[in-house]
Amino acid sequence: MESNVVKGAIGFAIVMIVGFIIVGTTRETQQEKMQGAFLQTSNLLSSLALDKCTEAVKSEIGTHPYSPSESDSDHVKYVTLIWNNVGSAKRAECRYIMDQGITLLKIDDRTIIENDVAATTAPSAPRPVHHQ
Repeated sequence: MESNVVKGAIGFAIVMIVGFIIVGTTRETQQEKMQGAFLQTSNLLSSLALDKCTEAVKSEIGTHPYSPSESDSDHVKYVTLIWNNVGSAKRAECRYIMDQGITLLKIDDRTIIENDVAATTAPSAPRPVHHQ
């Protein structure tokens, strides 16, 4: 009976050693690291856009918009969200750009925010200060 216990213990030890070797030698490839970073960036961008745009639309129409009816994104730089029939508005559109925030907010035919993307990607020139 003791020999079965010893054999079981040796077998368990061998399985554990093989497992540690497999885990130790298996490394994440560069492509897998890049895919992981891309997914994290995409998720962060989508979350930020949904939070900020939802807040902006709610402040304009007074009703909390839930799931967007449409969305468009390059998963790296921008997200555009569109809600149809939310509160008193037939259409609410919001574009969020990473590191710039909301660059477009339209409620029906009214444009609340519209920033030129080309102008905001380059650093702006310092404005002269006027003293009176």
